[in-house]
Amino acid sequence: YGINHQSNGRQEPWSRSWNRLFLSFVFERENTVFAFRPWYRIPESSDDDNPDIERYLGYGDIQIAHVIDDVTYDVLLRNNLRSDNKGAIQLGVSFPLWGKVRGYAQYFEGYGQSMLDYDNYTRTLGLGFMLTGWL
Repeated sequence: YGINHQSNGRQEPWSRSWNRLFLSFVFERENTVFAFRPWYRIPESSDDDNPDIERYLGYGDIQIAHVIDDVTYDVLLRNNLRSDNKGAIQLGVSFPLWGKVRGYAQYFEGYGQSMLDYDNYTRTLGLGFMLTGWL
């Protein structure tokens, strides 16, 4: 459980932020981890810079990671639980490169990849490095 503040650190009119209370439930079995994280947005005053953020980022997410032969596959799913779904899916794979450094590839499709554009549909592919594994 905890409190989360997320902001893009910019001034109006590009400012985006929200505060949430969350619970995190994590289950592990052999080479698989399942996490469910519901949240509640703490209401803001009348000068809320993104009053519709829950329509796009929903009320929680589900994450699954599975390891096969030192390659980790991960999935993040987010859904707003409304008929006009504005959810997201994120798929990732990490693999050993040298020492403890791992390569990482990620595909994202949906809403909420960044705070500034939380209400814009995006589709991205990214490549990078990890200094530690998920599991």
